[in-house]
Amino acid sequence: MTSRPTWSIRNSAIAVAMCLELIAIAAVVPALGVPAFGQDRMVLGPRQFERDNGAGAVLCAWSIYLSVQAETAACGLARRPVDDAIDEAIVAIDEFIMANSSLHPTRAALEAFKRRAAESDLNLARRLGLQKACVSETLEHFRRPSPDQIQSSVKALLAVPREPVMNPCL
Repeated sequence: MTSRPTWSIRNSAIAVAMCLELIAIAAVVPALGVPAFGQDRMVLGPRQFERDNGAGAVLCAWSIYLSVQAETAACGLARRPVDDAIDEAIVAIDEFIMANSSLHPTRAALEAFKRRAAESDLNLARRLGLQKACVSETLEHFRRPSPDQIQSSVKALLAVPREPVMNPCL
């Protein structure tokens, strides 16, 4: 019986990852022909969908943390120490993206991208039923680790400078 909830969590996590990847792919289309250096608008391109060679898909983790952060706020869930760790993880990943991305986004472009991603995620959650999203096992799954687990995971993820990519995601 214990394998069934794990299977459900895994399926939910995969569904979340697929939704996030679709959102990111939708952002790629306008990127064609956009200059890369110091762009005013951050748009993911083909390099961001290459596969990471072992250190971890930084953009995947970042997109999950951004979704969890946005949904936690939209649902009015009580903040827990893990939410502070997720906020810190997002800041650390922001810095990694600024330092390593071939997109060379400005800080304003990165923040605008994050706002658009959160809006897109929340619009999808509303279409699917925000109340369901607020009590979903998937949201709780990503809020379950301890702050120390989040911090050590992000530290390991960001230890090697490289192009931040989306794949493999989960």
